[in-house]
Amino acid sequence: MKTNFLVVIVSLFFSQTIFSQIDPDQIQPPADFIQKPLVKKVYPPFKQVPSETDAVVSVGPFDNIEVTLSPGFAETTIAVNPRDPLNFVATDNGSVMSSLNMYYTTDGGRNWTRTSTFFNAGDPVVCFDSLGNAYYCAMRQSGGQIVAIRVYKSTNKGANWVNLGDAFVQSGGVDKEWMVADQTGGPYSNNLYMSYSDFSQPVRIRFLRSTDQGITWSTPVTIFGPGNAQGSNIAVGPDGRVYLAWRGGSESFCKVSTNGGVSFDLGGIAGSYSDPGTFNSSVGRYVLKNNIRVNGFPMLACDLSNGPHRGNVYMVYGTNPPGPDVADIFMVRSTDGGVSWNTFSPVRVNDDAFGNLRDQWMPDVCVDNNGWVWVMWYDSRNDPNNLLTETYCAVSTDGGVSFQANIKVSNQPFNPNSVAVGQGSGEAKYLGDYQEISGKSVVLPYWTDGRFNTLDAFTAQLPDFGIQFSKSSDSVAPGGQKSNTVQLPVMGPYSGTVNFTANVTPVPSSGTIGLTFSQSTVSTFPGSTEIAYQVSGDVPLGNYTINVTGTENNNVRIHTRSFQLVVTNTVGVHQTETEIPEEYSLYQNFPNPFNPTTEIKFSLPVDTKISLKVFDVLGNDIYELAEGFMKSGNHSIIFDASRLPSGVYFYSLRTEGFVSTRRMLLVK
Repeated sequence: MKTNFLVVIVSLFFSQTIFSQIDPDQIQPPADFIQKPLVKKVYPPFKQVPSETDAVVSVGPFDNIEVTLSPGFAETTIAVNPRDPLNFVATDNGSVMSSLNMYYTTDGGRNWTRTSTFFNAGDPVVCFDSLGNAYYCAMRQSGGQIVAIRVYKSTNKGANWVNLGDAFVQSGGVDKEWMVADQTGGPYSNNLYMSYSDFSQPVRIRFLRSTDQGITWSTPVTIFGPGNAQGSNIAVGPDGRVYLAWRGGSESFCKVSTNGGVSFDLGGIAGSYSDPGTFNSSVGRYVLKNNIRVNGFPMLACDLSNGPHRGNVYMVYGTNPPGPDVADIFMVRSTDGGVSWNTFSPVRVNDDAFGNLRDQWMPDVCVDNNGWVWVMWYDSRNDPNNLLTETYCAVSTDGGVSFQANIKVSNQPFNPNSVAVGQGSGEAKYLGDYQEISGKSVVLPYWTDGRFNTLDAFTAQLPDFGIQFSKSSDSVAPGGQKSNTVQLPVMGPYSGTVNFTANVTPVPSSGTIGLTFSQSTVSTFPGSTEIAYQVSGDVPLGNYTINVTGTENNNVRIHTRSFQLVVTNTVGVHQTETEIPEEYSLYQNFPNPFNPTTEIKFSLPVDTKISLKVFDVLGNDIYELAEGFMKSGNHSIIFDASRLPSGVYFYSLRTEGFVSTRRMLLVK
């Protein structure tokens, strides 16, 4: 019996050693290290712009939406209305510089409106109750100290806000609050719950609640401390259980209340892991890149759906796992109301190669109406130098057991070192301490993006379809007809019905360019359709744009992409000899220089698919001379440049086994 008991003890030891995420090789802070407050000291320059807001940024097949055209200040927060899944409110730390920093949408994130709230000291959080009321809280400063959390309320979907006053006031030391509302129909429905870090004494995690929609609040009580604690987060389950998590030392704790926040009697350690990044003793923080501060704060979400995983609780975090990587994203879950967690067998969310020395950090999590678990984070996997950063997401449709392939959501990278805000001597640089993702029928990750070298706020709709073309441009002679394949990739498990329309700009001054789809309605994704363009004989020569728009049946997702159509008198490709050449060749055009026509010859030793295009000096694809399958032999084509200005141009032949480019000069 003693032997068996010893085996169990040894087995537990090795099990925890194997699955623990405490990296033994990570440089650790001193034993008396206490988490530092997150209060910002230095703000980025702010420029005021008119009240227009969103702009669709179309790069590649998928859209990103720039919610604000005036730079913000990171720490993006977003919430969805449970009574209207197309209504979201969102803001960020820009409220420390401008009162015009709250945004709302009523169409699922395609269009946003900016509205006024109030100046505050940062750390914004937004949420909705079950009645569709929106709430917004942020820190309030007085006499150089953070002394309170101010709460605001909107009863009209975020269009207007009223000041409810301070939830509490103390002498100072208030930091990193969080707030949620009970969206259930139970006895604690519409309760508001708030937590924060109190640095006015040895650091504590404190909690308070409102049972009258933010009009009055209970006196804050200490849930943890004194001790090493920071980064609290709250979620509410479908049975009204309140989950309160925070980071303390090398553990993340989650305590549970079953009586509407009166007391927290259940729960304990949910995660055991090292903080992401490396510890910089000169600034007293964990950092990535060029001294940008990061943290391992836990982020929570509960499954409120009517699916098979209803009631599950999920916690995501960034960590420096054992091994060469210094920042990865992991998730643990509880299926028994927060009593137990898979603490020592977490799921790695980012699916890039382990040990590739690429950073992933600052995650958040939400659960949609399907019960699908969505996670977002920053990711540098696509830069061999581990610098350029993009926003990634992943979705689990099996209750957090596994995740589908990661989704690159942002359509352009940015350099975080270029936009991180220095906080003065002895401080790490700042790019925010959290960001959020939220949604019911459409999910919106909301992130700070530095692609324009400012701290702008972006979002994207998930899941989603995209539009791209097999040919970025095409050419056709008057009286001719061609087609282009409209490819329809997806971000996430998208399923919907999309109707396609198209138009031509500019409209020809004479004649017509007719457009028809092989399928104008598509309901299988990823998928494709074909667009054919019939050019009448009297259409003037020149450049035209074909605009293709896909509109979802419910008008939530609408995307447009375009390609160029050149109407030209270019003569088609002719085979000049029957003898089969021995090798690929692209010959110098003749005459050269030329005005306005020239002959281009090339040789193909085998039957193959080819692409023969003309480019300007900037590398823009301006003419497609030939595209598609072509038989072996010697070929020639007459290029008519009568519509082009004088200058240097290049033509390029590309096949499956050969690429060649030559220069030609047009002189008029």
